[in-house]
Amino acid sequence: MAQFIGSVQEFHHFIGPRIRNVINTAAASHRRALGGVCQDCGEVAELQSAHVHGHERRVLIEGVLADYTRRDGWIDCDLGEVERRIVEAHMPIEATFKFICHPCHVAYDAGTRVPRTRSTGNDGEFPRLSRIELWAGRPNQANHQIIRAFLHLENQGPVRLEALRNYCQGDLGIVGFDGKYASMKTDAGNSYGKVFFDEDGVVDIWPIVRREVQTYF
Repeated sequence: MAQFIGSVQEFHHFIGPRIRNVINTAAASHRRALGGVCQDCGEVAELQSAHVHGHERRVLIEGVLADYTRRDGWIDCDLGEVERRIVEAHMPIEATFKFICHPCHVAYDAGTRVPRTRSTGNDGEFPRLSRIELWAGRPNQANHQIIRAFLHLENQGPVRLEALRNYCQGDLGIVGFDGKYASMKTDAGNSYGKVFFDEDGVVDIWPIVRREVQTYF
């Protein structure tokens, strides 16, 4: 087994690039599943992987390395074992990464947000609004189930994205939730159509869409 002995900074310098590639590979399938839909603004764009604040790569790596730090401050570890543990520390991927467009990535790192216009629908937005009635009659369709799940959770208070994801995947068995949810945040391309938006991890339905949901669901 390959052994590493050195400082934390040397680990980041010499081993860090490989760790970054391994993590990016692990995250790639989640990013592709979104179909290019930004998880923040809902627009279709080339997505970038952004570490969730508090779960930055260096933070997670150094959390693992702490278990291999000698009294003299040097890291002494088996590289294969440490790599496996660092990958595990990034799981589940959706808890450590946001897959967002470049403007949202810059804004997220700066602690701001890309401005979001909350339209009432009078300006030509929501062209797929009629799909709500269609989905209401298809209870086996994921779109229907995600909306129902949101309404169910909303009875208990504000709906956090993590709770919605867990309920849809765990209780309803919806496969590929992140991609389907992202497609219900935008009207771009071949998306399902704009239903949801989220801010600071709390999900809501656009007002004009909510009226349709209340009518047909």
